Amino acid sequence: MKLVLQILTAGLFLAGLGLLVTERGRVAALRTENERLRAELAAAQRSIDSIKAQQNRELEQLRTEVSEVHKLRNEVTQLRAGAKTTEQLRAENPAAPKAGGTTPPATVPQEGYYAKENWTFSGYATPEAALQSVVWAMREGDTKTILGAVTPEEMARMQSEWAGKSEAEISADAKRGTEKINSIRILDSRAISEDEVVLNVYAAGGEDKIQKISMKRLGGEWRMAGPKKE
Repeated sequence: MKLVLQILTAGLFLAGLGLLVTERGRVAALRTENERLRAELAAAQRSIDSIKAQQNRELEQLRTEVSEVHKLRNEVTQLRAGAKTTEQLRAENPAAPKAGGTTPPATVPQEGYYAKENWTFSGYATPEAALQSVVWAMREGDTKTILGAVTPEEMARMQSEWAGKSEAEISADAKRGTEKINSIRILDSRAISEDEVVLNVYAAGGEDKIQKISMKRLGGEWRMAGPKKE
């Protein structure tokens, strides 16, 4: 009887030992799998970060190229307008000096006043320049420039409003926003912080309304954040 008990005890011990060895093997395998998955997750995160960085660089390069193109277009437009004005003055006054002589001084625009026909892409160096770039893009129906001239939050709002519309429909909507406006005047500006300025803008024509527009600085450049909610 005693021998039987010893044999049973030994059998149970061996069975338990075998189970322990098996469980340890499973734990080791799970740890190895866990480490492998962590390594894959870290590699995937690095890849995502690299893609995001590349996209940001490409977006910044695109904005720079768009800005340069608009500047060149504006220079050409101004040169053509200047030449046309000179020819008109010569036609009205035959006694006016020819090329190389002294030409009459151009009329100096009122500070903060922008007639619709003079709207141009002015870059994003100041809040006022950024605002003029936005209204110019609206007049031209240039949706890419509009989206590039606003804050990410305002961009998301616009894209939500434009959802389901074609590029042509969006461009037409943008143009309609300035159809009845013949000029804008920046009445004053108020600094909310180092990176936010509120412009008090009067739009002449149509509803003839005054609106407070928030302009925010992002990465050293100003963008329109939309109407300021008091």
